[in-house]
Amino acid sequence: MITISPTIAWFIAAALVLALELFLTTAYLLAVSFGLAAGAIAAWAGFGFSGQILACAAAVALGCVAVLIYKKKFSGRKDDSMRLQNLDEGRLVRVDSVGSDGLAVVTYRGATWIARPGSASNLTPGVWTIESVDGTQLVLGERRGS
Repeated sequence: MITISPTIAWFIAAALVLALELFLTTAYLLAVSFGLAAGAIAAWAGFGFSGQILACAAAVALGCVAVLIYKKKFSGRKDDSMRLQNLDEGRLVRVDSVGSDGLAVVTYRGATWIARPGSASNLTPGVWTIESVDGTQLVLGERRGS
């Protein structure tokens, strides 16, 4: 019968969880993998099984706290790609006339766009704020003036 040392068993478990983390891409599995590696180091250092479990649990707990801090720190930020896709939000556009279907044809950035109301109930002539861009249509938010 083949026997595997506890150190090797811990490292195999850490490698398997790390491989699973690469497919699922969750940072918590990365913390578990580091915890299993800490258990392997405790086994290599000669600690008993309870010491190995304690080292693993402590490393997993610290890893999960680190993941929570990281997520809280970076959760409110929009990445640059989203900011670049929403360049038009908050800009002003002039609506000169509104068609019977409730849509308006406006000129914005040198091109002709179809504008439709977003949070506003209906469009009227005047200056409006762009709420978002939906394909080839500008979704207008609040009216700013005439």
